[in-house]
Amino acid sequence: MEIINVINISKSFGTNKVFENMNFSLEKGEIVSIVGSSGRGKTTFLRCLVGLEQINSGSIEIDGKYLVENGLYSSERKEILSKVGIVFQNFNLFPNLTSFQNLEIVCDDKEKIDNLMKRFNIYEKKDLYPQNLSGGQQQRLAVIRTLLKDPKIILFDEPTSALDHENRLEISNLINDLKNQSYSIVVVSHDDKFVELIDSRIVKM
Repeated sequence: MEIINVINISKSFGTNKVFENMNFSLEKGEIVSIVGSSGRGKTTFLRCLVGLEQINSGSIEIDGKYLVENGLYSSERKEILSKVGIVFQNFNLFPNLTSFQNLEIVCDDKEKIDNLMKRFNIYEKKDLYPQNLSGGQQQRLAVIRTLLKDPKIILFDEPTSALDHENRLEISNLINDLKNQSYSIVVVSHDDKFVELIDSRIVKM
């Protein structure tokens, strides 16, 4: 069953057409990797799925409800988008907050935070600031922050752009594990070797 269904969407910035009449679907429990060179509109597409950019026309259906139908946004937009989490390319961590504090700002359940930090093997880093973490550890922290919002769908924007080979392998394992936990996942990447490590359907853009 499709958890995301995108029908004939178009997006422009002024006279610059990013994509036109684009169609896309994501099945429940599936990973789809969207690949292509820079400037193809991959990140803009993700931002449309999470409501950070508005489309010009078309429809986006998420978990059985229309976020946008024929270009018109739903009054239930906030509720629908609560099912979608995004892990940004640059992680968007607050440098003046510790790892734990970066998570606490989205969830006040300390036990839940502790359990997730233990599960992702960064509990011992809870009092460190982001600049004292490796790229892979920062990525895991950003994933935990997304999971704390209890999404059904997780979007990854260029998850390996700042990582070395070892951390790329670690993040591919993490994404595959999330699929095994029944999350539905979209990965945007220009890193073909990384995409080969993910158990995903590949869409070229």
